[in-house]
Amino acid sequence: MENEEIISNLIEAGYPAKDIQVINEAVFVGGDTRVTLQASREMLQAPPGSAEHYRTTNVVGPSVTKICLNPSDSFNEYPKLKLGLNMAIENYNALGLRFTFERGPTTGCSANIDMVTTTEDHSWTFFPALGLPHGTIYMTVLLANYELDINEHTITHEIGHAIGLRHTDYYNSAISCPSGYNEGDMGVGAILIPGSPEAAVWDGSVMNACPNFGSTGEFTQADEAALKALYGPSELPNCSNVDLTVFRGQTGAQGRCTCSPGASGTVWGTNLYTDDSNICTAAVHAGVISTSGGTVVVEIQPGQSTYVGTTRNGVTTNSYGAWAGSFRLIGAQVPQTPPICSSFNFLSYRGQNGTQIRCNCPTASLGAAIWGTDLYTDDSDVCTASVHAGVIASSGGQVTVTIQPAQGGYAGTTRNGVTSYSYGYWAGSISLSP
Repeated sequence: MENEEIISNLIEAGYPAKDIQVINEAVFVGGDTRVTLQASREMLQAPPGSAEHYRTTNVVGPSVTKICLNPSDSFNEYPKLKLGLNMAIENYNALGLRFTFERGPTTGCSANIDMVTTTEDHSWTFFPALGLPHGTIYMTVLLANYELDINEHTITHEIGHAIGLRHTDYYNSAISCPSGYNEGDMGVGAILIPGSPEAAVWDGSVMNACPNFGSTGEFTQADEAALKALYGPSELPNCSNVDLTVFRGQTGAQGRCTCSPGASGTVWGTNLYTDDSNICTAAVHAGVISTSGGTVVVEIQPGQSTYVGTTRNGVTTNSYGAWAGSFRLIGAQVPQTPPICSSFNFLSYRGQNGTQIRCNCPTASLGAAIWGTDLYTDDSDVCTASVHAGVIASSGGQVTVTIQPAQGGYAGTTRNGVTSYSYGYWAGSISLSP
């Protein structure tokens, strides 16, 4: 009965009957878009304020600012899908839309999409409903047989459907497919997005019905223009007028602001900056804009026990101790070499078990004091302990420090030319890995 109503609603909305399929008791249109009962009902009435939108499907509402894409364990088992998702996220975030995408699990999400696998021979998703992108995208495992760019292309394409885009060659899918048909104007759906071309061409869009198997997976200029017209940000505040300290505690919340050319100010930290730092100077330091200014996306982060200053992109930031609030810049260029391990006070991370800090040992003194084996007291010299653990050579290298709970005792041993001490109970520990 539900499928009968969905099909009836689709026909009333303008879909040709030949474009409607029932597969495994679910209703599909366009070959790869599943339609729910709620979505089919919304097609028959334009949502308030949506007249300017591309209404072949329902659109993402203004309350959505951060869409989190959460891959399942089975999804992550396929390297091309796993990497293709990262590349698709970069495609969308590079456009500066009014919402951003981030790979989950993470916090501060105003909408979530689960990325799962299917053994069917095609990928598919649902239409948006109630102002939200649909919550699941199904990616066929057959993509493992294709190039990485095709995986990127297909994921980018399906995300497009989930946020309300339809095929650019809906009127003649033979433009991109071996054979095709006219999907119809769908009643409330075939509305041209301002600034986008009126005619589709082969390989002219990520949203063509079928991909060119030589596709790079990147948006074309037409894609970028359409997405910016549909989901571009409204007028943004100047970053110099934004006080990030009032957002403390809202970890993961994101906002946009603009930087004027030549903006300057004091900054503390690297990658994570104190929330009283100058946003625009931090953005230049992070590599997301140049000194000529631009739009940045700021994400609220919790306070840190220490902030390490570095010089990057012509900007020198300051070091600082504990501070109650932080932020990061989305799209920041993380440097090849992380901060020096000796700049961290690992005792201040006690209780944050499982937290990982990546740092660099330019050299390692074999005579510095360390206590334990494999698990070391958190006042041990990290670089010396890393040599003892076999993570790096005495010539130095990069390590990952993982915060561990207190131990009742620590056993000393001699390894790799380093002798560690034994000790009894100590309130905090660390482990080390490459």
